[in-house]
Parts: sequence; structure tokens; C-alpha cells
Amino acid sequence: MADKKDSESTTVTPEVTSKEVEEVSTSKEDGEKDPDVTMVGLGDSLTKGSGDSTGQGYIGRLAANIENEADTSVLVENYAVHGRRTPKLYKMLNEENVKEALGDADVIVMSIGGNDLMKVVKEHFLDLQMDDFQKEQTNYVERLNQIMNRIRSINSEAPILFIGLYNPLLVNFQSVTEIDQIVQRWNGATQETVEKDENTTFVPIYELFHSVDENLFFEDGFHPNDQGYELMARQIQYRLQQDELVEDIPFE
Repeated sequence: MADKKDSESTTVTPEVTSKEVEEVSTSKEDGEKDPDVTMVGLGDSLTKGSGDSTGQGYIGRLAANIENEADTSVLVENYAVHGRRTPKLYKMLNEENVKEALGDADVIVMSIGGNDLMKVVKEHFLDLQMDDFQKEQTNYVERLNQIMNRIRSINSEAPILFIGLYNPLLVNFQSVTEIDQIVQRWNGATQETVEKDENTTFVPIYELFHSVDENLFFEDGFHPNDQGYELMARQIQYRLQQDELVEDIPFE
């Protein structure tokens, strides 16, 4: 369990710093030419790929799909961290290696906010009140604005794909129906915030998991499994393709 200093984490998995996150290349090795597209991942366990047996997560699967279907080489640099919430993501954006990666990014994919929401659930589980979520949502939106502004101060041009939330209690706590409403409100506030930036696209995934198909979840009932991440990758790819967000990815 993370110590008091790292109490941001909402899971039993200790958080690591971004300096410990390995760069993952899907195409470029020593001596090979530069990739056509550099994709940088930011955020929490969804972007890290927790629960994916292959370790790819949606970002690795997305990159592989692009390479296979658009004949485009992709370099992935993933700085997502399991358990990350908005305060530490903002802090991480001041680290030199992260700033350098973001500055070179052709496309940025990110997920954040799920652990901010789950913090409220854990702190008030026996007496969940809408007011508790609304208060945290207001604070979260303020922090999210700061994060988006910080990213744009580093890279003003790269398209950002911001991944929404599914209901994280869908499998284990189906009776807590109010969470559905809370998650949808949270997604709405997130989309409104991030799409103030004209080059940011909110990618909803709520409906992908809302069927309560347990085959989409890892054994913890919280994170996606391989199939869940593949569906996420396809959803993101669809938005990339439909909106022609990255000129260097020539989808047919």
C-alpha cells in the first residue's frame, strides 16, 4: 500500500513516478528510421492498461491497429500510472522527461478522473450523497482545466483524445444505481471541460461496458480485460478515422 505521502492511490497497488514508466515502442528499434507518428499516453490505470494480460492496454492495441491498417509506424510513450488522480498528473507535467515527450507528440491520449470519483465513493461508501460528488466534481473540473492548459502550454497543436469513464462499480455493485447517474454527470462535465479546446476530442466508452457483460472485465471486476481494451482501442480508432484527427495516419 502506498505510504501517506502517496495517499492519492485508490488501489492497493503502489503508485510509481513517471520516471519509472517504461517507453513502449511498437515499431522503432535501434538503428531504424523515426516513426511516422509519436503517441503519448497520460493518466491512470485505463491508459496504463491494468488488467490486460498482454500489457498493451488500449494504447498499445490502438498503435498496433494503426500500423496494421494504415501502414503507419507508431512510437508509443506511455506515462500513465495505476491509481493516478488529477493532482499528481498536474505535478507530473512539470517533469522534464514528460515535457520533452509531450513536446514531440503527434497525438496525445489520456484518461483521468476515475480515481478522483472513486475517492469519494470510498470515503462516503456507507452514506453516499449527491452533494459529496458534486463538490468533488467542481474541484475536479478546476484541476482538469489546469491540466489541459498545462498540456497546451507544452504542445499547442497535437490532437488530444480524452477517454471517458464507464461505471467502475457495474460488476460488483449493480445495486448502487445512483452511480450510473453520477458517472454520466461526471462524463458530461469532463467533456464540456476538455472540448473547450478545439483540438481535443472526448471519446465516450460508457456504453461499451454498460451491458454488464462481465467478459469485458478483468478478474478484479474493475478494470477492462483484453477484450475490453480492444473495444476501447477500436472506439478511439473510429474517432481518429472519422474526424481525420492526425494527418500522418492515412486511413483508407
